[in-house]
Amino acid sequence: MPKVNGSVKNLSFEICTCISLALMLSLIGAKIVYAFSPDRQASTQVQKTPQQKQIQTNTLIVGSEQDFPPFATGMTDETASGFTVELWKAVATEAGLNYHIRVLPFTELLQEFKTGKIDVLINLNITDEAQAYADFSVPHAIFKGGIFVRKNESSVNSESDLNDKSIIMIKDDVEASYATSRGWDKQLVLVHTAEEGMRLLASGKHDAMLVNKVVGLQSLASNGINNIKALKVNAGFTQKFAFAVHDGESDLLSKINEAFVITKANKTYDSIYEKWFGIYSEKEIGLRDLLKHIIPIVLLFTCVLAYSLFRRRAERKQAELLLRSRQQQLNFVLEASGLGFWDWHISSGEVERNHIWAEMLGYTYEEIKHTINQWADFVHPDDVENAWKSINDVLEGRTSVHELVYRMRTKNGDYKWILDRAKVVERDAEGKAVRMIGSHRDYTERKNLELELTRQAHLDYLTGLSNRRHFMEQAEIELSRAIRYNTQLSVLMLDIDFFKNVNDTYGHQVGDAVLQALSKICQETLRQVDIAGRIGGEEFAILLPEAEVKEALEVAERLRETVAKTEVDIPVGLPIQFTVSIGVAAVINKNVNIDTLLNQADKALYKAKETGRNKVCVY
Repeated sequence: MPKVNGSVKNLSFEICTCISLALMLSLIGAKIVYAFSPDRQASTQVQKTPQQKQIQTNTLIVGSEQDFPPFATGMTDETASGFTVELWKAVATEAGLNYHIRVLPFTELLQEFKTGKIDVLINLNITDEAQAYADFSVPHAIFKGGIFVRKNESSVNSESDLNDKSIIMIKDDVEASYATSRGWDKQLVLVHTAEEGMRLLASGKHDAMLVNKVVGLQSLASNGINNIKALKVNAGFTQKFAFAVHDGESDLLSKINEAFVITKANKTYDSIYEKWFGIYSEKEIGLRDLLKHIIPIVLLFTCVLAYSLFRRRAERKQAELLLRSRQQQLNFVLEASGLGFWDWHISSGEVERNHIWAEMLGYTYEEIKHTINQWADFVHPDDVENAWKSINDVLEGRTSVHELVYRMRTKNGDYKWILDRAKVVERDAEGKAVRMIGSHRDYTERKNLELELTRQAHLDYLTGLSNRRHFMEQAEIELSRAIRYNTQLSVLMLDIDFFKNVNDTYGHQVGDAVLQALSKICQETLRQVDIAGRIGGEEFAILLPEAEVKEALEVAERLRETVAKTEVDIPVGLPIQFTVSIGVAAVINKNVNIDTLLNQADKALYKAKETGRNKVCVY
């Protein structure tokens, strides 16, 4: 009988051993299948080689708060860490920004930011008050407020129970203004940090603390406080944290937003977020825990296989939901920053674009999605070569960033100026570019302003003709061309007769009208290739390319006669007339320079004045 019992025990032991071994093999097998599954491979396929970062000469002073875990940790510049510090470093690396992190209490940080000593606050809550002095990036973290009480506290179960309670809050934080809006001003006890508030509450003082839920949980865990709990219901305020720059720093904000898009696309943001906030995600009881208590041991092997299949399906579904969530977040970033987005899979030639890219050119998303036109078909013919060169430089590793302003044709045939920025985000084992991601920004308004400023810098503000500096630059070019190709070139010097008398008699307003009238005559009489400029008070110069002396004389006489017939209206009285004296000179040898040519025309001009005015003389 004992022998039989021993055999049964051995058999039971062997069965258990086999079942355990089968369980281990099934779990290992499931992990192997998962590791080599298409979903898993797709999620780990992208391997990015380090790219050379753009060097920026200026160093930004970046403010990070003391003791605000897990957003910011560390009490000195050298020990700065936390979620927003790591995220800022990733964004700054992508944007090529130089910076120095400055760690101070929040109140001091805010004051230095407002006075311009700090350029960027990396963890500022978006409020109406803050938007008066700062511009914000897309939010990088959004959290609900938490209500914390002692574990033996039964009188506070929701926010409505706080009306007659003593409430602890962090000074200058958003919850303080929220409490004020609820009429709790006289009940508030303000502290500087979450740790200070939690210790007060744990010691039996006051009734509750309102604080960002994650910050509160982190403070309890890091300080070993175990008699405080967070209510399951949230407080009525929400904190939206973002990077803040000074009001009007649109270029810096654009670089930060665009770099943030890249960190979302290459999953750097998700890795940092999981590191600092993953521990606060609520976990449901898994099937594995239920198996230990419910399923008999004889069904363990079968249930483990079923559980493995369930896990794989759940993980696939979770991955799909996560991918959809990330896509929504990326779209939110792009919407907020007004950027057109493009994603080029180089090997297949396939390009994905968002609706902003299409609408920027006057198309709908569906029209762009199904168009047979390639990117280069939209680019202005004069800009295609430079655009491709900039992109190829990045593809072949000569530069790290493609950044160029060029023109693109809209649906109605007009052209818009586009600022195009892009980087290679994936290369194969040989270093060949596989994938490139970029953004488009409508640059038309700014480019037109730049062109207008350039135009104004070249023109005389009163007459609209070239100013002296621009005229001399163009004259040098035309003279060099005439000497090189042995062509004719003539110069006219014009001076308004008795112009001082006009100013003295009728005033400077009428004098300006006379100058403008002469300018209009020049513009209507001269050829398009001729160059006219105001080089003194009432003195004008005209360059006539490919015109010999005889032709120049004809032009000068035509101008003189037209001026003599012109009437200029004045505020009171009959219109007045004026005349001009003109000197003509032409290039007669290759040794002449523009100063000599103008001097010769000026001598002919004075000859015209000395011999009666209202006439043309040749040098």
